[in-house]
Order: sequence, then structure tokens, then C-alpha cells
Amino acid sequence: MSTTTTRLHALGDRLDVTIEDVLVWGAVVGAELLVVLVYLLASSTTITEPRYAIYPFVWINVGLLAVSRTSLPRRGRRVRALALAGAGAYLLALLYLGGLLRPGFVTPLGPGTDFRVSWVLPGWGPIVVFRNSLLQAVVVPFKLAGYLAFTYLLYARLLDATKGVLSGVFGLVSCVGCTFSLLVPLLGASTFSAVAWLSWDVSTLVFLVTIALLYWSPEIGTALSKRTGRSAS
Repeated sequence: MSTTTTRLHALGDRLDVTIEDVLVWGAVVGAELLVVLVYLLASSTTITEPRYAIYPFVWINVGLLAVSRTSLPRRGRRVRALALAGAGAYLLALLYLGGLLRPGFVTPLGPGTDFRVSWVLPGWGPIVVFRNSLLQAVVVPFKLAGYLAFTYLLYARLLDATKGVLSGVFGLVSCVGCTFSLLVPLLGASTFSAVAWLSWDVSTLVFLVTIALLYWSPEIGTALSKRTGRSAS
């Protein structure tokens, strides 16, 4: 076995990545690439900035990967209900700030009902819009996938935070992560039109940092707790 192969196996063991994981995600990425190529051929669309075609799949794939590798701890019914309520309120905030959900009592939506589907570049679309006088809901696949991943990870961390002595430090790390994620929809909003060409670069970076904070918050909390204890002694 070559040195390179040995190092790859060692890295895979450290990250808990198996050959099956590599094959599955390789197939997923291949399928996504195929869908984009078919769309480009069928629509005669030209991509001038390739990274904007890649970013949606970064959100979708990283979110799915983090969710698939995060298990929910067993907790009592009351704790689960409280965590679910907190995660639900958090999701509503993300959807509202990201422009995916607009209640009529906040923004006048006008009379009538409207439903439409816009077939745009995969990942960004298809964009589905539903509106009536009470509610406007917009589905942008990668944004919805990202916000749902945030919500699931926060729910798992809220359940984790009841474990015991590390909950203070651990809760702080999780709080930083969930607060950070509220910047994601704002950074991609139209109010940043002066730097629109950078807004999705920055929001994707913030998305990745937030996923990392929420996913690894138990490890980060443990490390900070040990360092704090070491400093105190």
C-alpha cells in the first residue's frame, strides 16, 4: 500500500468516512452535475460565473451530510417539546428573514391567489411561489435545504444541552452558531445590492462556518471547557 493511500485511509478514519460514504456522495455529486448539464443543454443557458452554479449544491450537500451524521439523543417528552418549540421559532425566523415566508399581517399581499413555478438553474430552482391575501411562501431549493439543516442541527443541540455540566459552554457555542446563521438570509438579501456580486460568496462562507459550529459544538464545547478548567487551575 502506497504512502498516499495510507494517509487517505488515516484521514478517513479520523473523519469517520468510509469507502461507502465516498461512493454514495460521489454518485450524488455526479447526478447533480448531470442534471445541471441537461438543463444547460435544454435551455441554452450560459453560465458566466461557475461558482454561482456550484454554491446551491454546496448548501444542499453539506446540509444533508451534517444532518445524516447527527443523531438525536433520547430525552423526555417535555424536553423534546421545548427543543422543538425553540427550533420551530428559529426556522420561522430564518424563513422570514430569507424572504421565503411573508405573512399578510406584516406585508400587505393584495387580493387573489397566485401560484407559479419558475424553471431556473437546478439548485436555485425550480422556484415555487404561492401567494394569497394571508400568506406568501416561496421555495428556493438550496435556501430551504440550508435552513432546514440549521433547524435540525439546532434541535439536536438543544437536546444535547440538557446533558449536564458542559451545557453552559456548549450552549454558548450553539448560540453563536444559531446567531451566525441568522446572518445568512440577510447577506443574500436584496438590501445588499451594492455588493450583490459578493453577497452569495459571503453568505455561503457564513453558511459553512455555521454548519461547522452547530455540527461540532459538542467537541468545541468540551475543548473550551477543558481549556477553561486548565486556566483556572
